[in-house]
Amino acid sequence: MARIGAELRRQDFIEATVKVIAEHGVANATTRRIAAAANSPLASLHYVFHTKDELFYAVYESLFNLPQQALEQVPVGTSAAESTAEMLRQLVKWFSAHPEVATTQSELFFWTLRNNPEMANKIYAMAGEATERSIERITGSQLDQATLPAISRLLINLFDGLLLAWSGHGDLKRLEEETETACRAMKLLVASY
Repeated sequence: MARIGAELRRQDFIEATVKVIAEHGVANATTRRIAAAANSPLASLHYVFHTKDELFYAVYESLFNLPQQALEQVPVGTSAAESTAEMLRQLVKWFSAHPEVATTQSELFFWTLRNNPEMANKIYAMAGEATERSIERITGSQLDQATLPAISRLLINLFDGLLLAWSGHGDLKRLEEETETACRAMKLLVASY
């Protein structure tokens, strides 16, 4: 039997965890179930991730990195208002194409908020910083550094609200319409700066 490297196995466990959480929720995402979904012995999971919190944190890190593909679709060189609205549009589009990732992100955040508020605050801060960096990269120097946190928070809040609403109604057409409304709001705020 061929040996699989720890880094590759790590990614397998992260992907399996996303699937298990999306299907069963965080409370039922046992390490045994995750190992089975990764087609791996339970001992391998505990070798790569010493604690469940460590595994969940790694899942969070991957959830920040995955949608960066969507942001590559945002054209550089347009106005800051148009660019940030397009960021929101592309993120919603990416997550709606990957619903299990969207479900896992929500499930995991609320579980973390209940069970480890300090970690939840850290995760939210990381999301804000990553969003600020993306906005800055896409808009260049069009925005003042002092406005980036406010714009980042609004983008995150609009995005989270859209995904939460979509998880409730499940209507993709409605999500697209609500996203366009949110994009108009995003443009207005950014243009006001």
